[in-house]
Amino acid sequence: MPAYDHKTTQTQAAGLQDAILAILKDRVGSARAIKARDIAAHLGLAGRYADRPVREAIKTLRRSGHLIISSVSRPYGYFLAADEKEWHAFRDSNLRPRALDILETASAMNRAAQDRWGGVGGQDLVIQLGLELVA
Repeated sequence: MPAYDHKTTQTQAAGLQDAILAILKDRVGSARAIKARDIAAHLGLAGRYADRPVREAIKTLRRSGHLIISSVSRPYGYFLAADEKEWHAFRDSNLRPRALDILETASAMNRAAQDRWGGVGGQDLVIQLGLELVA
């Protein structure tokens, strides 16, 4: 088995991201959504889990500032936000509830850890996580 090459892996990931952006440039607005498995097929990725690298690349692209929206209603899939209204709808119906759900779970587990081991933490977990995100 060949050794893991971090630089090669980064280059491959960047190439995948560029290829996905090339597909999405013609997918502006919710009516033009494309499913992850269809993006994978366009890129020649095959297999049961071919959409996973596509989803990971999209996560990275979003973190780089690309306004890639996903829809869980028809038409399903990914697309570039056509306007601020689409961005706000995605943020409010998708990102915000997921973020709050994760924070609620983390806070409950933090309280349980404090109860069990005492003194764990210090700052409120939500504040702590927020500071880590800013750093």
